[in-house]
Amino acid sequence: MKKKLLIMLLFAFPCLLFAEEAVRTWKSKAGKTILEAKWDAENDAEEEVKRLANIPRPTISDIPQILPASDGRTAGERMVKTINGVEYAFRWCPAGEFMMGSPEGELGRYDDSDETQHRVRLTKGFWMLETEVTQSMWESVMGESIETKAKQGIYGSSLAGTGSNYPMYYVSWEDCQEFCRKLRSLGLDVQLPTEAQWEYACRAGTTISLNNGKNITSEEGSCDNLNEVGWYSKNSDSTTHIVGQKKPNAWGLYDMHGNVWEWCQDWFDSGYYAKSPTSDPEGPSSGAGRVNRGGGWGSNAKGCRSAIRYYNTPTYRRNILGFRPVLVP
Repeated sequence: MKKKLLIMLLFAFPCLLFAEEAVRTWKSKAGKTILEAKWDAENDAEEEVKRLANIPRPTISDIPQILPASDGRTAGERMVKTINGVEYAFRWCPAGEFMMGSPEGELGRYDDSDETQHRVRLTKGFWMLETEVTQSMWESVMGESIETKAKQGIYGSSLAGTGSNYPMYYVSWEDCQEFCRKLRSLGLDVQLPTEAQWEYACRAGTTISLNNGKNITSEEGSCDNLNEVGWYSKNSDSTTHIVGQKKPNAWGLYDMHGNVWEWCQDWFDSGYYAKSPTSDPEGPSSGAGRVNRGGGWGSNAKGCRSAIRYYNTPTYRRNILGFRPVLVP
């Protein structure tokens, strides 16, 4: 019996050596044994769970909040009114909350014009004109052509695009008030947007520098992300362009970046953001001038961001500055 067992062991030992060598050879070629690969896969899965757990998640305060609609309207809904044979298309901007201004690390941020982020709540929805006021809209209401207005320019009277569907420019804040008054007398109750309404409508739920959900990639050079949505110094050929040619934002609003700067109702105060009311801010009671937003055909990329702020005196007229009204809520 012992002799048989010894013989079996003598035969089995080389087999074990052969099997061990086969495993060693396979391991050297494949890198790991099946058991080791299983252990590594389990470890990799644990590491991936840890990695995903450490990725920063946006908090509720970072995400724009759209208040529930009480009138059945949806964001971006379109409404068209006709005045003196000219169509005015408006887009619905629902009530909601958003972070106004820009984060400190945003490329191109202007510190001297105060872009301090702060939460704003707009308690009423509003209709905003789909495009900037066009030359045909202006002439049909005011009886003035762009050529006539150009003669009233502050720095010369050079034209920067003419035609019925080009944006109106060479208009002062006071001119815009008169346009709104006359349009109201014709049955369309409009006014300039507040600065908060303008930025809220421009962003349409986005939180970074452009309303297509992308950031600018250059402060002063060409920017492909901005090329999608706006006319500015690197693609405008130093002139305005027919409205509505670039991509609209999520609410159907065109040319909120570039083409012409747009007047807002508010006075400008570089310190206002720090003391601004949370709900429905209307700007300070006085200031250095009236607010301009959005950038224009002569602006660089950083001057066309959603948060960019500028201002001019109420009588200022130039070929870079136009407007778009909202319907009175």
